[in-house]
Formats: sequence, C-alpha cells, structure tokens
Amino acid sequence: MKSIFIAYSMIIGSFVLFLSFCWYVQFDHTQNVTEMAVKRALLSTMADYVDQSEFEAQDAFETFTAYFKELALEDYTYDLTLSGFMKEPLFMRIHCQAVNESKLKGMRIEVDEAMVEELSE
Repeated sequence: MKSIFIAYSMIIGSFVLFLSFCWYVQFDHTQNVTEMAVKRALLSTMADYVDQSEFEAQDAFETFTAYFKELALEDYTYDLTLSGFMKEPLFMRIHCQAVNESKLKGMRIEVDEAMVEELSE
C-alpha cells in the first residue's frame, strides 16, 4: 500500500510540475512577443516621424498603436499609455500592459520601453 501511495504521489507531482513549467514557458513567450512588438512598433513610428516637423504626440501615438496591433498577440487585452514624448530630439516612452483574464492562465504582463532619435553631427 505504501508503494502505491508513493507512486501515485510521484505521478501527481510530476503532472503538477509539468503544468507549471508549461505555464512558465507560455508566460515567457508572451512577455517576449509583447516586448518585441513594442520595440518594433516604436522603431517603425520613429522612422515615420523622424523627418517630419508638423505632428503632435497624439499623431505619433496613433501610429504606434496601429503598428503595435499588427504585431501583438490576439488573445490579450492591451492598455497602451504614452508616458513620455519630446519632438526635438524625437523621444517616445510607452507603457504597455497585457492582460489575459482566462481562468486557467490569467496573466498580467507589463512592458515599459523608450526610444530616442539618434542625432548625427
């Protein structure tokens, strides 16, 4: 009886460990994809506005949002905030919060990225 209990405990423990590892891999993948989407959208937005002089922060943020929606994962709700902006040199700081409220894999991921225009003299 003792060996059956030990074997059953090891099977259940292995199953829980496997599920925990799968959740961690999914969390890490989602964080990496979200971070890369923010960086690539920032890079594309900077490339669009670096030579322009007549634009506002809201215009740049809307462009960033359009680029970000193309790159981001679909199963998450994103809250994007423009937390810093300067026109000269062009600087943007974005705070992104990705939320998945499903019962099995509820995740909350926060990414804060900034990018500044490189000046060549």
